[in-house]
Amino acid sequence: MQRTFREVKKPPVVVREITVPIGGLSAGLAGLRIAHVSDFHFRSWTRAARTAQDLLLTLDYDLLVGTGDFGARLRKWARAAEIVRRFFKPIAGRAPIYAVLGNHDAPGMATTPGMPLVFLKNQSIRIERSDTAFELAGVDQSIPEAEDLASTLGTAPQSGLTILLAHYPSTVFRLPTGRVDLQLSGHTHGGQIRLPYLGCAWPNDRIPRRMAHGLHKVAGTFLYVNAGIGVSPPVPARINCPAEVSILTLKPTERAGRSTMGHGLVAVATR
Repeated sequence: MQRTFREVKKPPVVVREITVPIGGLSAGLAGLRIAHVSDFHFRSWTRAARTAQDLLLTLDYDLLVGTGDFGARLRKWARAAEIVRRFFKPIAGRAPIYAVLGNHDAPGMATTPGMPLVFLKNQSIRIERSDTAFELAGVDQSIPEAEDLASTLGTAPQSGLTILLAHYPSTVFRLPTGRVDLQLSGHTHGGQIRLPYLGCAWPNDRIPRRMAHGLHKVAGTFLYVNAGIGVSPPVPARINCPAEVSILTLKPTERAGRSTMGHGLVAVATR
């Protein structure tokens, strides 16, 4: 008897829904949904980029953030910036978009005319949602000398929710205790190649291998590490580690109900 086999193709991008319980989260921020993308490493327009764009045009979220490495080669950053515009322009009307630079990004990426997202370079903004607000901070890690956490977070603790965008997950170990509620990062590509039983073989940052992907908690700060969209050398391939768009939903620790409030986010102040 002849058997026929049908190839089942894996999706180039998966959607991961993560719930983050925040102690003392105000009622106005309960149910806040943050879409998180990272590490595109754009050289050209790819199937993964198109799929991620389609997902972001249909998913429900209040805020979209990117955590660096939009480009692949520093000398080709202008080409990467063109693809970044192509990717985010159709999405820009759905929700505010903020991002930080990564170690593969040239400074010019952040100042390219017509860019449909706002790059935070060692600065913090307050964003209003209905009758409350939260702090969104972004640290510049395009080169080691660019990082300035003191300027990014200020010297005094802020009241309410603080979210930090930082390309490197290891940034969480340098944060003032209790200053940041949630850090969103990339850089590791989730390991990019994950082996059975071993998991991530090389995290590419000064973190334990188990922290190369997913949600973790360090000294009171939640850290989410996104697996990214693109690939990079030395082995430009993904094995057991698909590209991802993550959706993080914030909830207060005392209850799990999701808010039905709409978007309506407005940046109100910049430090």
